Amino acid sequence: MQSEVSEFLQYVTAEKGLSLNTRVAYERDLEQFIIFAKAKKISLETLTLENLRDFLSHLRSREVTSRSIARKVSALKQFFQFLMREGQLKANPAELLTVVVKTRRLPKHLSVEESFKLVESVNGATASGVRDRAMLEVWYATGCRVSELAGIRAEDIDWKGGLVRIRGKGGRERWVPLSSDSQAWALKYKHVRHDWIGKHGLEEQATFFLTDRVTPYTRQAIWKWLSRAAATAGIKKKIWPHMIRHSFATQLLQGGADLRTVQELLGHRSISTTEMYTHLNVENLKVMQRKYHPRD
Repeated sequence: MQSEVSEFLQYVTAEKGLSLNTRVAYERDLEQFIIFAKAKKISLETLTLENLRDFLSHLRSREVTSRSIARKVSALKQFFQFLMREGQLKANPAELLTVVVKTRRLPKHLSVEESFKLVESVNGATASGVRDRAMLEVWYATGCRVSELAGIRAEDIDWKGGLVRIRGKGGRERWVPLSSDSQAWALKYKHVRHDWIGKHGLEEQATFFLTDRVTPYTRQAIWKWLSRAAATAGIKKKIWPHMIRHSFATQLLQGGADLRTVQELLGHRSISTTEMYTHLNVENLKVMQRKYHPRD
């Protein structure tokens, strides 16, 4: 079964254009099933729906969350569909396999006040400070993923139009407007960046945001940098990169933006993904009602 999984992973990477992170998740989930199948002496030829249900029971016994199990079921279904397309299976044994996700965890986000404190925690008094402020401004203005922020190229910014091209999952691109503040700080950083490159005797770099060593940022480096910025801003709650994206979407909806607009800005392929923010907004309405309604 290992060779079939390898073929499937090559397919989803080359033909479906899925991101490296998604590919790694598929590989991990399918490898877990292969280990289970080997222990139970199950082959592709003998695999049944009951075997798959036993696998789910095995996962639950190890206290794997229903959300993680649902992701593994999705990976299995796509894997078997691929094998059917390749003529290696006549039917999809996972077709009737389902898992109920009992709760939908609402994404944690920053308030508008906390978002402003975070962005304004960097005053831009130094060259590195200009870069840091520009990164925070652009990130908060676009709601992009941390990998998308790290991947912005110098050529991706339309200075006249006030737009930035974001390269998202699966190679999909979208143009997102920059706020006046984010554009102004990005322009300041553009000059700092030019001086850095010249000082180090380097040729023009493709990546826009560069570290002090004039190298591209990794996602991990941005995470550490964000944690330091949050501490400087006096934000007590634990903060991670995707919270910037959640805050961006939530605050747009609270401000009156429609769901389709937010979907386009976030680069979601399906509006159902964006709809989780409407649940969050409803929770906010409940809080406001309990706080201000005279009969509560």
